[in-house]
Amino acid sequence: MTTMKAILWDLDGTLADTEGLHYRSWRAALARYDIEYSYEQFLQGFGRPNGAILPGLLGGRATPELVEQVSTEKEADFRRILREDGVQMLPGVDAWLTDFRRRGLRQAIASSGAMINIVATLEALEVGDHFDSVISGARLPKGKPDPAIFRLAAASLGAAPEECLVIEDSLAGVEAARRAGMRCASVGPIIHNPALRQRLDEIPGPPVITVAQLTDLTWAQIKG
Repeated sequence: MTTMKAILWDLDGTLADTEGLHYRSWRAALARYDIEYSYEQFLQGFGRPNGAILPGLLGGRATPELVEQVSTEKEADFRRILREDGVQMLPGVDAWLTDFRRRGLRQAIASSGAMINIVATLEALEVGDHFDSVISGARLPKGKPDPAIFRLAAASLGAAPEECLVIEDSLAGVEAARRAGMRCASVGPIIHNPALRQRLDEIPGPPVITVAQLTDLTWAQIKG
């Protein structure tokens, strides 16, 4: 069995409980352009880069300049709400961050979010020292489910794909991990949704561990 060397963490919805903050910031930004944004629409796009979401929302108004403008406003709204309300770590995260570090595993953030938001979130949670690398996919040509972000994160830690474990909550993120040739722990809604489980099973790649939350994850599952 290949030795595991690196843990690649998604941030939003996996490490940090930012779902509500992001939904509120999307609603605030889009309201300025008279666009209604339902929670169902939000969930469909959660985990994907803004540039992949906004053209469909803006419709005929969409230009590269407007997409960039709305995206910038949305992220500024996110940081404002984060400063006002704070953010919580999701259950089990602190224990796993500490355990992985104690075992000598290198850890990276691999998030679709803007770097300024990633840094603000890590500072609010006071967990930045656990990570050897922080990768933002916001400026990559393609976001998740493209595997580029995880390949970059692995390279930044000097790890081969088969030496990594990705921790993710979104279908796009899990697909990106599998396409990168990495094992993945899927945390959260996928385990409770038969349709998402079926879609996950159709994605080729290494096995996926599915748990409701990180407190349910075990070393026996990780070691396979």
